[in-house]
Amino acid sequence: MSRESTKPSPLLFFIHIPKTAGSSIHQILHREYGKRLGIFYDLTPREWEMTLARPDHGFDCIFGHYWFGPHARSARPYEYATLMRHPVEAILSYYFYIAHHPSHWLNPFVLQMPMKDFFQLPDNIMDAFFRNYQSNYMLGRPPVSWEDTINVVTEHYPIVGVTELYHESVYLLKNRYGWKSAEVFRVNATPNRPTIAQIDPEVIALIESLVEHDLRLYRFVRKRLEKEIERLPHWKKKQLELFKREGRLD
Repeated sequence: MSRESTKPSPLLFFIHIPKTAGSSIHQILHREYGKRLGIFYDLTPREWEMTLARPDHGFDCIFGHYWFGPHARSARPYEYATLMRHPVEAILSYYFYIAHHPSHWLNPFVLQMPMKDFFQLPDNIMDAFFRNYQSNYMLGRPPVSWEDTINVVTEHYPIVGVTELYHESVYLLKNRYGWKSAEVFRVNATPNRPTIAQIDPEVIALIESLVEHDLRLYRFVRKRLEKEIERLPHWKKKQLELFKREGRLD
């Protein structure tokens, strides 16, 4: 919803799903909203409940690592947005992130066992960190059915961007929420990470089995995004191409 509209802008809940370029989005949101940007981990969930129940809380966007759900106490109209990443790429990115961060409690497992064995660790570990984790963030719980997933996404997420179409995603978000400018930032990237083609196919198959629902949801939101891009008028497509070339749009 553009800020040029006569209707008030909705409160934007922007969920940062780990390893989906959310840190780059954070930079855009910080520049756009300033003090009107709420960072989810600055308050406890209970404090957010009380804050959001007041229509004059002063925030226009709530950003951070949190699961779908805080809108339940919102006194203002709201919308959700997020970015997904190809689920196999996201899992690999997370795995190599852990490998480069000794403070992560899974780091010893990554360093001391073959990759194939790591992705066969007990279910409680796989469920907590890897299994359909992008769907979990977007639904607020593990997925129960495809129909339920589509209902939540279509009702609450007008735009779900994808990392692989990052400029396009930011452009559509900018248009919907009336952001004054957008710039591409590259932050928090894991260095020297092998590509999918360099990974043992048996490992890829194990990862795919962990993220079956995520893969289906990713295909759905990407197709929806591509249709939105295709429907853009010619002048906006030219503007998008300029953004992709220059990395900034005012």
